[in-house]
Amino acid sequence: MSEPPASARLTAQGSFIAQAADHSTATVNVYQHVRPQVVEAAVLDAAQQLLAALPLDNVPPPATLPAGSRVPYARNPLFVGREPDLRRLAGVLKGGGTAAIGQIAAATGLGGIGKTQLAAELAHRYGRYFAGGVFWVSCADPAVIPAEVAACGGAGALDLRPDFASLKQDDQVLLVAAAWQGPLPRLLIFDNCEDPELLARWRPPSGGARVLVTSRRAAWDPALGVAALPLDALPRPESVALLRRLRPDVSADDPDLDGIAAELGDLPLALHLAGSFLATYRFSEAGSPAALLAELRRPGLLDHSSLQGLGAGLSPTGHEQHVARTFTLSYRCLGDPRETLGIQALARAARFAPGEPIPRALLKKTFASSENTAADLAAERALQRLNDLGLLETDAAGALRLHRLLACFVDTLGADPDAADAVEEALFAEAARINREGFPAPLRPWFGHLRHVAAGAESRGGKGAGPLWNELGFHLGSAGDYIEARNAYEAALRIDEAGLGPDHPKVAIAVNNLGHALHVLGDFPGARAACERALRIDEAAYGPDNPHVAIRINNLGRILQDLGDFTGARAAYERTIRINEAVYGPDHPKVAIAVNNLGVVLQDLGDLPAARLALERALRSHEAAYGPDHPRVAVAVNNLGLVLHDLGDLAGASAAFVRALRINETAYGPDHPEVSTSVNNLGRALQVLGDLPGARAAFERALQIDETALGPDHPNVAIRVNNLGLILRELGNVPGARAAFERAARIFEAALGPDHPKTCLARKNLAALDRGA
Repeated sequence: MSEPPASARLTAQGSFIAQAADHSTATVNVYQHVRPQVVEAAVLDAAQQLLAALPLDNVPPPATLPAGSRVPYARNPLFVGREPDLRRLAGVLKGGGTAAIGQIAAATGLGGIGKTQLAAELAHRYGRYFAGGVFWVSCADPAVIPAEVAACGGAGALDLRPDFASLKQDDQVLLVAAAWQGPLPRLLIFDNCEDPELLARWRPPSGGARVLVTSRRAAWDPALGVAALPLDALPRPESVALLRRLRPDVSADDPDLDGIAAELGDLPLALHLAGSFLATYRFSEAGSPAALLAELRRPGLLDHSSLQGLGAGLSPTGHEQHVARTFTLSYRCLGDPRETLGIQALARAARFAPGEPIPRALLKKTFASSENTAADLAAERALQRLNDLGLLETDAAGALRLHRLLACFVDTLGADPDAADAVEEALFAEAARINREGFPAPLRPWFGHLRHVAAGAESRGGKGAGPLWNELGFHLGSAGDYIEARNAYEAALRIDEAGLGPDHPKVAIAVNNLGHALHVLGDFPGARAACERALRIDEAAYGPDNPHVAIRINNLGRILQDLGDFTGARAAYERTIRINEAVYGPDHPKVAIAVNNLGVVLQDLGDLPAARLALERALRSHEAAYGPDHPRVAVAVNNLGLVLHDLGDLAGASAAFVRALRINETAYGPDHPEVSTSVNNLGRALQVLGDLPGARAAFERALQIDETALGPDHPNVAIRVNNLGLILRELGNVPGARAAFERAARIFEAALGPDHPKTCLARKNLAALDRGA
């Protein structure tokens, strides 16, 4: 390799910092005063062929770095995994791009995620393909970058001139810049480069050098052409492998290692520290995986000695061996008083379920006003600042995530005493709004947050705990998870009874909702007792003709109907209608709910014309209130279809069932019990129309949905099984039909008793099959 002539090496003298107006700092790009180093054609050709041989489909083994390289870190023998990340970075670098190891998906710039470790591993595995050498520059302190760059040109590195050490630092930097801007392929690693201006100043604007950046920053100015590649926390198998590098005597399938990795959120730094602790204290009971896992699960996770570097030994990259202090390096950057909004945003993000995506709009509701554009822009700037510091991560959809260890760290700071109340209030308000609108799907991704925040409110004695558990129960029920809904309602009831006493009207709400969950789960006696208790509380509190009382009466009517007491159910619905009509008028949606239920019980009583009139009235009210595609409209449409079916209008019934199915699939997804109801009813219509294969497919789909959502012994499952038995009988599958009727009868009898009409119907079908009828 030839050197540039002396006249090309030094064409400018002086500092790289110029004075700007108002005492600010103006930067001068070092490369504007240098000419690229000249490289002989044969040398360049060989270097380019070597780079072309860099593999992209596999990760090469470690190898010696090219002569003249300056990489301060030896390869870490504990490094595990990350092969997809290494291959992606290698692809960007081979193509001539600038790659930034900063995470845009799961752990954006988080301290301890392993950015520097990954860069060092890449250098030792791929560095051999860069003939011009590999050069490591620490950008953590901008003031020492010139010294870092200059060190790349002296003895033991590029060795650009015999008298290099005697030159002024500015001249040394210019010589290195001339070499880096030449055509020879080199790999430059700018470690901890957080400022885009630093990258713009020190990255060669042309030539054969490739640049790899490690940074907490996820977003880069497009003009820099940076390919910011996602670096997530370790996959669980790799986390366990890292722990076993330090404790190879522990089995790979030891569940405690998996548990430790889960508690630490698969963060490489924390895993390294925990593994080192296990190794150091391997002959002590405290150093067993089970003991460490138990300690990590106690409050004060970050206070455990394993995460404070006790027994950790040397850091392969010289980084801080203390998880909390590693996070502190980023958090201290929020010390400026102008960062108050960022501190609030981070403190409130820490109150959500750690590690789960937080909807951006929801987080902003906890710390920023939505009244004007200026406030929203200020909130966005605060979130971007947190992203740039690696304290929050943003996914492709804009949702935000906080690592579980970082959430623990932020929570210990206590920087925002209003954080818990703000998050509880915002989350409850959004959940209640979605409840009122009647479309549950938007809240499904939030269930983890709602549960986490409700549990946190309960543990700290917050006033919002009961309402939060109640809202969670409602939305779990809307999603078809009735067992968890029951558990949430029980928590709400426990909290409200303790705080308000057994006869408070708010207790009646929790009791009523618990009764609904028990009803859906098939515990009709328990549901009836709950609804009757809620009714007694509200009648005592409000009097007999209050809308609150009407809700309890209506719900009791539904239980009486399922228990076979159609006369009692009819009386309950008619009383509900009278109360609500007096309060709201005849066309209100609350009236329509009871009118719909009255129509269903009139069908059970055999009065089909009256049932049809009631259901058509309910449908008109719901369509007027909610529009044609609301789930409450689907209920009325479905019930009207059943009456049309019994009246012999099969075409009208089929059209109604198809419409209800379309609405429910859109609102709830394909596997919700409401969808099962529509599918089952469509199957009945197909059966009467003679489409037995279509009917069988419908009943089997409905059965699969309900078994998954409600369990194998729920009365709704028995309905699907009974209907499937009817189809199997018509198809000539007598053994299959008999098994279906027997199963339906067993379920009905266990849930409803031996004399319930549905139990009798299943037995009747079985007897007819035995008679050959």
